[in-house]
Amino acid sequence: MSKEPLALVLSGGSVRAAAQIGVIRALEEYNIQPKLVVGTSGGSIVAALYAAGMDSKQIAQLFTSFSGERHSLLDFNWLNLIIGLILRDRSKLSGLIKGRVLESIVDSHLLKAKTFPELGALTKKDPTVRQLMISAVNLSDGQETIFCDLGSLDIPVVNGEYKGFRLCNHLTIAQAVRASISIPGVFVPAKFSNNTLCVCYRSKLKSASSINSYEYYVDGGIRNGYPFNAAVKLGGITKIIGVNLGYAGMRREDIVTKGPVEILSQSLDIMMMDQVLGDLMDQDVQKANIITINPLIYDISTFDLEYIPQMIDRGYQVATRLFQQKGLVRAGDSKSNMRLLFAHHKRFIDFPQKGTPYFKELVNNQIKSAIGLSEKQQENQLTKIAR
Repeated sequence: MSKEPLALVLSGGSVRAAAQIGVIRALEEYNIQPKLVVGTSGGSIVAALYAAGMDSKQIAQLFTSFSGERHSLLDFNWLNLIIGLILRDRSKLSGLIKGRVLESIVDSHLLKAKTFPELGALTKKDPTVRQLMISAVNLSDGQETIFCDLGSLDIPVVNGEYKGFRLCNHLTIAQAVRASISIPGVFVPAKFSNNTLCVCYRSKLKSASSINSYEYYVDGGIRNGYPFNAAVKLGGITKIIGVNLGYAGMRREDIVTKGPVEILSQSLDIMMMDQVLGDLMDQDVQKANIITINPLIYDISTFDLEYIPQMIDRGYQVATRLFQQKGLVRAGDSKSNMRLLFAHHKRFIDFPQKGTPYFKELVNNQIKSAIGLSEKQQENQLTKIAR
């Protein structure tokens, strides 16, 4: 492994996070081994499973098992919504989905650790386990919270904070994922008890004379949709490969027709684009080398679970294309491939770069449209045969 550690940063993107599994598969094939994994929103699910010992094949099998089972994955909040509408009780109208099923699934598939301290201890002796950071936003005060193992960080934490981040390790990994995926209005905000022994409690007391016995959290993408700055500022890592599933600036004419969930998703993606531009100007971040992969899958909606296999393949194909262009050798030496990956590297590289032929090819070949075209071709072929 390279002497300089690598961080893998996984952005938000709801179900599109499946593409990140394909990128991890490519990393495994080219023997690129991250030391730290950072995830937010949809990316926090993949990050948690990968950091806790699952490989890309196992994660892909889990995701694919739900590709046609949307009803078993999404626990809709129907009863509270109906009661809220009848009684005009706004407290019951906090979200469409409870999120408990997703939390339970993540918890049951964390192979080697359930908590951040357990994970931190294992990273010292198990190469399949990695340091983990998960981002969410405290709904009460708007503060970004990074759930992680504080013992693995070589930083001076003061009153539960460091460089603008609130740090917390009292939630389990699955609870942190539940907090991070809580898209406002879609998921009921995650509610967890406060722990006076956690450093994050002291951070909260800074802005209030007293705080409730519990806290609510919402989607990490609201404040940090692509949290590479956490890898740099908290992890001290200057070599980063990330998967950003966010918006890349092209027009999307059909958003309004897809309903409020997709309007919200597109709005968060636009916010993420501005956040990324701002974070790239940070002095600490400017010392880092960041390679960002974007599979450019914009026709996939929040609940399009049936396209999970195609998204995994898309992420794999784009990452493999990058590695081949950089001259990496499949199953090659880790140090050599890391050297090639970052050789002659400008500080911030997006792949594919906007305006390049490959960028245009991906934009013009969206997953749904490609499948639709294939089905239409098959139908035409059957028509010809019938004639």
